[in-house]
Amino acid sequence: MAAHGTTYIGIDWGASIRRAYVISPQGELVREHEDEEGSQRVTGRFQDALATLLDALEIEHADVIISGMAGSREGWKEVPFLALQHPLRRLGEALVPIDTGLPGVRARIVPGYRYVDPHGAPDIMRGEETHVLGALELGADGGWFLLPGAHSRWVHVNGGRITEFITFMTGELYALLARHGSLATIISSQDSVAEAFANGLRAARQGGLIHAAFCCRAMVLTDMMLSSHAGSYLSGLLIGSELFEIVRKSGDAMSQPVQVIGSTGVMARYLSALELLGIPARAWQPGNTFAAALRTLFDIRG
Repeated sequence: MAAHGTTYIGIDWGASIRRAYVISPQGELVREHEDEEGSQRVTGRFQDALATLLDALEIEHADVIISGMAGSREGWKEVPFLALQHPLRRLGEALVPIDTGLPGVRARIVPGYRYVDPHGAPDIMRGEETHVLGALELGADGGWFLLPGAHSRWVHVNGGRITEFITFMTGELYALLARHGSLATIISSQDSVAEAFANGLRAARQGGLIHAAFCCRAMVLTDMMLSSHAGSYLSGLLIGSELFEIVRKSGDAMSQPVQVIGSTGVMARYLSALELLGIPARAWQPGNTFAAALRTLFDIRG
């Protein structure tokens, strides 16, 4: 437990965005803060970035738990990955202390996980494990957890342990294709068009993503699709390719609801795609899952 007068703070330190959550001694979320001081921006000055955050929150004494990219090789301190055998609810035992250099401020980093699939391909994650832990604490069942973003992660949980996870560069790939190269020249709008998104999702069922992506350009240039629909079509194509890969891998396991943890915008597209495919899903807000995880990591008992 923290000393008297010490504030509990959790930081979800992503590559581009940093989110901080202030927790009461009873484990309630009392304040949230978000800024663009992600790990890529504050490389080499994490200590100063933490000090600036605490000043903004007007907090002097703090017990801080950090998850995400601050524990990566390019972060504040590289923290070794955990093996899948380590239970999620025992993450608190694996926290790695870090010297903040700030009087009255204790900080620890949540390790991520490493997984090697049956074909020898490695995968890694940092940060998502904390949200999955929080969702479990809030009553989520096992099965697949989906955390969409620049790198969309599917995490399978059974008996409180991660059994496997898969990362897709869906969001990053969409950004590259939509802003650079030949597809960027035919995408005239980023507005969401439900019909075009559904068409892209259906096209993904046929496979052949690389060819299908070029067809997106060809359809606009042959007047088979409006340029204002191309962005939504491409989004459906990429998200659909991701989902059909999971369906192919999971088989009957997809009958269990997918636990989707994400911000409103990107989560809405995935929820729409899952609904179109007839896959049940349950939505979780990341602020709630992170706060729930912090109660476990800080060992706050109601």
